[in-house]
Amino acid sequence: MTEVLITAPCSDEIKLRLEEFKNSCVFLFKDRKSDIGSAEVVIGEPRTERIREAKNLKFVQMTWAGADIYTRGGFPQGIKIANASGAFGSVIAEYVIGAILCIYRRFPEYIGNQKECIWRDAGAERTIEGKTALILGTGDIGSNIAKRLSAFGTKNIGIRRTGAPAQYFDEMHTLSDIDALLPRADLVIGCLPNTKETGHILNYDRLCLMKSDALFINVGRGSLIDTDALIRALKERRIAGAILDVLENEPLAADSPLWKMPNVLITPHVSGRGFGHDPETEKKVWDICLENLRRYIAGEDIINEVDMNLGY
Repeated sequence: MTEVLITAPCSDEIKLRLEEFKNSCVFLFKDRKSDIGSAEVVIGEPRTERIREAKNLKFVQMTWAGADIYTRGGFPQGIKIANASGAFGSVIAEYVIGAILCIYRRFPEYIGNQKECIWRDAGAERTIEGKTALILGTGDIGSNIAKRLSAFGTKNIGIRRTGAPAQYFDEMHTLSDIDALLPRADLVIGCLPNTKETGHILNYDRLCLMKSDALFINVGRGSLIDTDALIRALKERRIAGAILDVLENEPLAADSPLWKMPNVLITPHVSGRGFGHDPETEKKVWDICLENLRRYIAGEDIINEVDMNLGY
């Protein structure tokens, strides 16, 4: 019998689904801070020090898409790790569309007016139709964003490691082309993982290459952009605004100027939340986890295996 430790939230419905494995697995349930003990498989995100202490661990199945908590260093060799990529594209894409519309149609101002019982036109607005979107990262999240933006009539330009063509993108490039692409974009959307190559890709000089009416949206990792450079660019109105679901340092400090900027929308890393937020996304996560558990038990190749060299 394979001992499986689950540190992720596990509903009664999921526990019923675990019955499928009753002849091959023994399940234990703990929080992520707990020791792993003799478990061979973990579903969840145990702390790296707990993984290093584990004697029998062979496979970690994450419930997150980003694996940078492990790829930054210290993860023991010989242990397979897989993420839950494929579960979050739809929900994050909906967040991006909603947030863009919120800013373009000036909803924050109208909400403020409503609180004060003020009937007042907020002025000029924008539409998504006809805009050019530069999407940094074209995996599950980026491609789902491109798919939905296409329905609004955008031109989508993607940046990916290989530059190979992909559905829903009108153009595809590599990161080496970013300086030429930024001046063309009305929307710059960050979906990249946190790797050695992606840190501070967007610095002050590159932000100054963007259109003055361009909007920056980040739903990937906060390390993509230099926060001080972003604050400076926003203050100088080098760009029109920013939608930030991820920050370099989370939670964002209470004294950060970003909180008070009228052209910034901040959310606390919730665009891709599943557990306790969205049952559909939570189900997708567990579908991936249990399929990989089945594959592991059967000796088959697992899906979404993380390449520790690439960082995702």
